[in-house]
Amino acid sequence: MLNQLALPFLLLGGCTALMILKDIFRHPHPVRVMNLIWPLTGLYMPFFGWLAWWYLGRKPSRQLKLALLAPQKIHRYAGWPTIFITTSLTAAACIFSELITLPIITLLNHYHFATPFWMQAIICLAISLFSGLFLQFLAIKQREALSMWRALLVAFRTEAFPLLVYQAGIFLFMGLALKFVLNQQINPLVAAFWFMLQLAMLTGFIFSWPANHFLIKRGLNPAV
Repeated sequence: MLNQLALPFLLLGGCTALMILKDIFRHPHPVRVMNLIWPLTGLYMPFFGWLAWWYLGRKPSRQLKLALLAPQKIHRYAGWPTIFITTSLTAAACIFSELITLPIITLLNHYHFATPFWMQAIICLAISLFSGLFLQFLAIKQREALSMWRALLVAFRTEAFPLLVYQAGIFLFMGLALKFVLNQQINPLVAAFWFMLQLAMLTGFIFSWPANHFLIKRGLNPAV
């Protein structure tokens, strides 16, 4: 029953990502890394990801209003569009970590190497931190003329705290889902698992929103 319910949401998420990707070829975002992040947003935000792209990412007037290419010291606009865009970058790092971690866990389970949930969480957190730093580094290097090490330091200051909070939301939701819905089974071949992961990404997005708002308001996390 749950698998039948999950399929429409998963298909709609995939279609939303493909629609955004197709539109990006015609209307590329000025911040190059966002051309990767926007389609990923569509995966865990079926339909609403397209609306967000249309309103926040596609129109040059909106891009300029949000000052997406402005240096950090000039703008500290903490409205919801700025927070949404910044949180979507954190979400993209978490998606990469899940896509890399799942094959590792599946392979370990296949060879009967038991991986407790806390170990899976550590692996996922480490990969997401690396991914988040890399994505934020690319955005910072395009926006500001900083050395590589200075840019990495700014990226860490910008991304570490929201990533920790985002992953906390994911782990909390997936822990409950594994216990009450998935029968402690991590099975990528089951649609219900991907549906729970899709909902976990949304939960992490909600968790990370206040963290990004806090940093942006204080000029510590500019929108990308």
